[in-house]
Amino acid sequence: MPPKRKTTGSAGSAAKKSKGPASNPEEDMETKRALDKRWAPVSVSRNADLGFKLQTRDQVKAFSYICLGRAPWKTGYKDESEDEDEEDEEFIEQKKKDDAEADDATTLKPASEHPGEKWIFTSAGMAKWTALERGTTVRDPDNFGMYVYNDFFGYAVMELVENILLDFDEADGDWKMQWGICEATGLYFQVDALGPLLGFVSLTPSRILTGEETLTSAIYSCDDGEGVNAVLMAFVTMFLTMLSTLERNDLFKSDSEVKNIGAIMGLFIRFIVDVGEYGMDDHDAKIKAYAAKHNVKIHGLNHPSYEESSGETVELPEATANANDPWGWAKVLKELKKANGGRLGGDSKDITSWTPAERRKAAFDNKDPIPRSAMTRIKNGDIME
Repeated sequence: MPPKRKTTGSAGSAAKKSKGPASNPEEDMETKRALDKRWAPVSVSRNADLGFKLQTRDQVKAFSYICLGRAPWKTGYKDESEDEDEEDEEFIEQKKKDDAEADDATTLKPASEHPGEKWIFTSAGMAKWTALERGTTVRDPDNFGMYVYNDFFGYAVMELVENILLDFDEADGDWKMQWGICEATGLYFQVDALGPLLGFVSLTPSRILTGEETLTSAIYSCDDGEGVNAVLMAFVTMFLTMLSTLERNDLFKSDSEVKNIGAIMGLFIRFIVDVGEYGMDDHDAKIKAYAAKHNVKIHGLNHPSYEESSGETVELPEATANANDPWGWAKVLKELKKANGGRLGGDSKDITSWTPAERRKAAFDNKDPIPRSAMTRIKNGDIME
């Protein structure tokens, strides 16, 4: 039986479509060993990770910047019980501010052609974000007409985002890759990932480019508040570690290769605001301290729940402290692994990694929701969407 997983339930639309290369791309042995270390022999998560690795082999293309074409978040949705004419004035004003964040005519255009756009991301960051969305889709039982247990989907998202922490750690020494991972993290948490983890209504984690986000049918939450808190805290530490790496490599300078520091700082501050109830509401001051020190303008601080901090001075550690680990990233990750029995991430909650018998057991109609032909395509490297 599959390990304790999460739940989501909808029809089998995702199970019937798969998209990807016609055949499994050739993997060198080093890549295959890396994939085998973390993923099941057959799963969409494995294919998505391989696709990301192949996409980012061309360093020049991977780390060129493109425009998102809109704010990386959706203005809070209106209570559907309210009459449309009674839309809150604050909501209207907030939407105006959010809509002014970017020009949708620039969507996916090269950032070099639109120097005024602030919501720009590397191709690597966008590719990693896409891989995260794909990983979310195949962990959602709603997409397969299945039920596992009430908070399965929350734990499934937890498993997925633990992989981000592992990716960041494995990219040690490659600040470009680590920055792309931070970009993807900021985007992912702004779209939908926090809903299943924290227990509020979740929006479909896709369609951000068009804004076509819809409510799912249920509210999800993990019953392990301590575990959720530890994972969220690890993401804050990860980003502070990233900022110290930029500082150590003199990448805060005006002509830096990193073109969107203020944007990603803003996304992580918004993330901290969203999870403030988990005791992280003071950590935004540390990010702002880096911004103040290096004269970086932070974008996206128009979050309706954001409040300016008291102005208390934050003393930042030297970038080279603790053997180039001033925020204790290695210790945080080690403790997180220990709390999880020595293992993080993986794809045990990716439904495409399950056996047909496991899927049938959780399916409403007691049939495998993934056709044999679709599984054959996944074995050949396809991505289910």
